[in-house]
Amino acid sequence: MSWFDRTRKRARAAELKPASIAPMESAGREMRPAAGFSLLELERAGLTEEQAEQRGLAIDRNRRSALGMNVAQLKRLLET
Repeated sequence: MSWFDRTRKRARAAELKPASIAPMESAGREMRPAAGFSLLELERAGLTEEQAEQRGLAIDRNRRSALGMNVAQLKRLLET
């Protein structure tokens, strides 16, 4: 894989915007932007932590939840 191909994959990965659900007591479970994808979301999409870093994906190691729409975004990225 050439340098150009790796750069193009990272640029495509940077366009992904993960979401999270705010804690119930603070915002009534509204959607908000997340700092990155949770480890559980990566696992459900079939990615390892190392593969995600190689693709330039943001990883939020503090998040414990997994949203289906984030997993779907990751699976679409793997298909391309």
